[in-house]
Amino acid sequence: MDFNKLMLDAVEESTCIINRDTMFVAFNTAYENFFFKIYGTYPVLGEKRLVALETDFDFFTKECIERVFKGESFKANQMVNEIYWEFSFTPIFDGNNKVEFLMLIIKETTQTNKLIKAVTAQKEEYQYVVENMRDVLFQTDTKGNWIFLNKAWNEIFQFTVEESLGRPFFEYLHPDDVAKNALLFEPLIKREKTYCRHAIRYIDKAGKIKWMQVFATLLLNENDEIIGTTGTLRDTTNEKMNAHFSELLSSNVKDLIVIYNLQGNILYASPSCNEMLGYTQNEMIGRSAYDFFYPDDIDFIQKRHRMILENELLDSTIDYRLVKKNGDYLWVETTYKVFFDDYEIEDRVISVSRDITEKKLVEESMLKALQKEKELNEMKTRFVAMTAHEFKTPLSTISSSAEIIEMYVEQIEDSRNEKIVKQLTNIHSEIVRITNLMNETLFLGKIESENTEVHRAELDLVSLIRYIMERQNRHQRDGRTLEFEIIGQERKILADAQHLEHIIDNLVSNAFKYSQKRDSPKLILFFNEHDYQIYVIDYGIGIPVSQQKKVYSSFFRGSNVGSIKGTGLGLLIVHNLVQINGGEITFESTENMGTTFKLKFPYA
Repeated sequence: MDFNKLMLDAVEESTCIINRDTMFVAFNTAYENFFFKIYGTYPVLGEKRLVALETDFDFFTKECIERVFKGESFKANQMVNEIYWEFSFTPIFDGNNKVEFLMLIIKETTQTNKLIKAVTAQKEEYQYVVENMRDVLFQTDTKGNWIFLNKAWNEIFQFTVEESLGRPFFEYLHPDDVAKNALLFEPLIKREKTYCRHAIRYIDKAGKIKWMQVFATLLLNENDEIIGTTGTLRDTTNEKMNAHFSELLSSNVKDLIVIYNLQGNILYASPSCNEMLGYTQNEMIGRSAYDFFYPDDIDFIQKRHRMILENELLDSTIDYRLVKKNGDYLWVETTYKVFFDDYEIEDRVISVSRDITEKKLVEESMLKALQKEKELNEMKTRFVAMTAHEFKTPLSTISSSAEIIEMYVEQIEDSRNEKIVKQLTNIHSEIVRITNLMNETLFLGKIESENTEVHRAELDLVSLIRYIMERQNRHQRDGRTLEFEIIGQERKILADAQHLEHIIDNLVSNAFKYSQKRDSPKLILFFNEHDYQIYVIDYGIGIPVSQQKKVYSSFFRGSNVGSIKGTGLGLLIVHNLVQINGGEITFESTENMGTTFKLKFPYA
């Protein structure tokens, strides 16, 4: 950044620019004259000469310079050789909003600085004013009337300086604090103290309360007589409000709030620590947070803490156990966050912990219940498998015996043969029905026990559907055939062929079975951009509205199926197979008008 000396010379006051090393970068002619006036020599660009001011001006310290390079602007006043000087420090920022240079403006204020002379008579008062130039700087006469107010008065109270000068200061106090303020000032007036400092309430122009930190000292004339008071008013309303809300929060929130440093030492614990853990705040503050963790959880917590401190996690919520004072433990859900503490200029960690012991007990109970349910399902599956196996032998025997009887009947001429054959046909039909029921029960048990694996492979879906069509069409005694329509560009898919065949075959079979003497059912295949869909439509008896929520229940059969045979497991199996293959199944049905089942699957 270049500084033009001609531009600086346009500034009336003595002005110089220095860098972080306190070397002169630029200065105007007025500053050269000021420097020569003080030291008898002129400043030189690039030389570290500003430190020479430290010998004559108390506030020129390393801390003073650092304040500016942290972005702070302030003013300071001091008398040297019977001359009053005002020094204005201003940071200069670069394009990245970082302070690159310091600008120092110096002007002589001998004739106008009588007030500051009184305030700076003592070192403590002087430093207070220097550090709080945004505060109200005031002066009153012996009657308490304002005779001087700086512009901060208007900024804080909205009263103009002009309308306030000449009026007694206690008119601006909260009515309930007037007597209190008089008592606080009494030791000063009696000269028992050299200054007074207290908090008092003022009222601004809008009628709102302003908490002010008052610092005041006496103004004395050459004969050591009191001619008034002077000092500052510092607005602490927000601090009071924040402290109030902080107290309300920490006293009423049941969660445990803890602040500690990066080494894990507790700096603050909310009052709820007593109710939650049995410890007082004083018993926790200063100790390591790890003193209160359940031993088995410490390694886990340390790993998460390292991740937070290394910025791998901006914040984190974890569950672990805390040990109470009586030795018991409780489960907590804790949220951690790293923040920068401006007051201490250090990184801190804040944690908020909520008691979730009851929730954990419920979770443990649910897990035990789920485990028990899983074991019961496995027992049920084993029982069904065993029972089905035991049924197969007698069913095979019955089937074989029926076939032998059928062969024997065919060889003997008897008028009763037709009735016998009819009964044998019924036997075969029922054997098939029982066998189908057992097979579907076994298949469903396998699915529910989560032992069903999905084997995806490239598949020609159109060919699979045509194969199912041919098989289903051959079984229809009424001559109906499935109508098939393709919408979209045909493409290969990734799917489990056996599962998909079972799904489509079941839905097509139902479409024929529940629409006898009606129009032929229809299958529409949609090849969309991101998925493929299959609609199976029939124009049959439909599903009653009141029973549609039970469609995927075990052994459910609609109240309107009449003598149409079925196991009541087919749609449940279809529903489960669709889900484990990552698909969706929905349906629309109107009684005595028909049903449409809709399948939707991703391509991969």
